[in-house]
Amino acid sequence: MTSKSRSSRREAARQRERSASGAKWLLPAAGLVIAAVAVIAIVLSQGGSGSSASAAPTVLTGPPTITGTALPKFSQTLGDTAKGLAAPVVAGHDYSGSPVGIAPNGKPTFVIFAAHWCPHCQREIPLIQAWIDKGGQPSDVNLVSVSTGIDPTAPNYPPADWFKQVGWTVPIIDDPTNTVADAYGLSGYPFFVLLDGKGNVAARMSGEIPINDIESLLAAVPRS
Repeated sequence: MTSKSRSSRREAARQRERSASGAKWLLPAAGLVIAAVAVIAIVLSQGGSGSSASAAPTVLTGPPTITGTALPKFSQTLGDTAKGLAAPVVAGHDYSGSPVGIAPNGKPTFVIFAAHWCPHCQREIPLIQAWIDKGGQPSDVNLVSVSTGIDPTAPNYPPADWFKQVGWTVPIIDDPTNTVADAYGLSGYPFFVLLDGKGNVAARMSGEIPINDIESLLAAVPRS
């Protein structure tokens, strides 16, 4: 064998050793890449499922919507021509954007309209809340309130803060454009509309009302 042949064989052997050594390093590197891809896929999958599971609740905005015929404007001096009429159905929301409305559901509904700047409301609302706190509200009567007559230049604005200060627990419909007030024939503050279980007007009142009178009205209203 010539020296040239021996030299060629030694060089070929060294190349095979280098190739084998390189392959040993490539295998762990490839494993690391595959593992990293797998971890990223898991994280993305978990993030997607968590996002769908914790979807934010629907937040409503804008004025309430009214369905039905508006009631005639209330008058203290005349017989109430709205008595027995079907009250408009209201789909609105409170100050947090959660749905609040007025619709027949088999129970009487007592609707309380209040303006944040009205001194009569400022006296009446705390009295009603104290009555509720003492357990005065009948279990088979719904209470709903409407924040209306909103005036940024008047006292106790914004009304959401005023209701919070007095500890008001009755669901509130935000009525920034007086849509609900007009549909129910409001003529003064505070204003009350009592509906029977079918959603028909049983009584309407305006001004400060003693709690005893409210209790008598709620006791006498038809339940269905």
